[in-house]
Amino acid sequence: MQAVVMREHLKEGLGIVERAVGRNPSLAILQNVLAVAEENKIKLAATDLQIGVMCEFLANTTQKGGVVFAPRFMSPLLSAIGEQHISLQGREGGLEVTAGGFHTTLRTANADEFPIIPTPKEADLFVEIQASALCKGLSQVVGMVGQSQARPEIGGIFFVFEKELLRVVATDSFRLAEKKIVFEKPNEKEQSFILPQRTAKELLSIFSERQGVIKVYISPSQAAFDYANQEEALPLRIQVVSRLIDGEYPDYQNVIPKDHKTKVVLVKDEFIAHVKAASVFAGKTSELALVVDALKKTVSCNSKSVEAGENHSSLEAEVTGQNVAVAFNWRFLLEGLLQMKDSRCELMLNGEDGPALLRPGGQQGYVYVIMPIKA
Repeated sequence: MQAVVMREHLKEGLGIVERAVGRNPSLAILQNVLAVAEENKIKLAATDLQIGVMCEFLANTTQKGGVVFAPRFMSPLLSAIGEQHISLQGREGGLEVTAGGFHTTLRTANADEFPIIPTPKEADLFVEIQASALCKGLSQVVGMVGQSQARPEIGGIFFVFEKELLRVVATDSFRLAEKKIVFEKPNEKEQSFILPQRTAKELLSIFSERQGVIKVYISPSQAAFDYANQEEALPLRIQVVSRLIDGEYPDYQNVIPKDHKTKVVLVKDEFIAHVKAASVFAGKTSELALVVDALKKTVSCNSKSVEAGENHSSLEAEVTGQNVAVAFNWRFLLEGLLQMKDSRCELMLNGEDGPALLRPGGQQGYVYVIMPIKA
């Protein structure tokens, strides 16, 4: 291979794909990045056999071909080079990197030994979605994924594609989060799959700051997320391909309460402050007791531990329904509150044992279900 590339193109592309570099010492080839020179472009790719990331960008190529190199050596080299253009030339067992006064040769491996990363086919195109909308939705559920070897199906994000919207769901059996993302144009098919949590986190890292459309391709065992935006200052095409989690996701909609005995409307930031204060005294059990008084229109936050002492605080609220005393894991409650994008939040309670529902006060499309701590 032989090509001249923009330093910023190569640096950004390498930063994207090296997130998928494998760490398995028994498969040394996976610790590398594949670079392929094609007509007017360079493709970079990395994989650990569970997730693959590919990135392509413009280049002045004079000789096609591919090399495999270690990103742990290339990345610091690119940070040191100040030249705008970099020349890449593959030779027997090495990749020559030339820029200004820099002339470096990186050891390379045989490109033919690098695993083939399946690429999506146009026939499998399922839906298009704005990158910003997808990332916003994922960010609100990705932290609620379960970590159970006995139940691998809850170790990922449940994607449910409907005609008008996408639902992304996560649960660890103690709490559940669902975000609805409305499509700009109707979707023709309905389908679902379970995406590993790690892939969801990589999607957030790669696409959160990007504007444009992501095309989602689906096959029985994998999903691919394809992004291209020629309007960016550094036009890139990025593909993230991931294996899916095999299994049937729980019928989570039966867990979401349809009714409630007590409804509490609070100023979100005030409630967060009281939860954080109570957490200092919650001890190893992480128990936070809430006492809702419908007559006084107050919510009391109580916690205590042998080591720290005890805390009692009260804040005003709009309360309808029954008085109730209920306890939650303060971490789970706080994590749900931090996903609320409205200034007010609504807490629907079903006694001291029933599931509680938390949602933004003035927004639709996000619900958070949390199970109480039973006495």
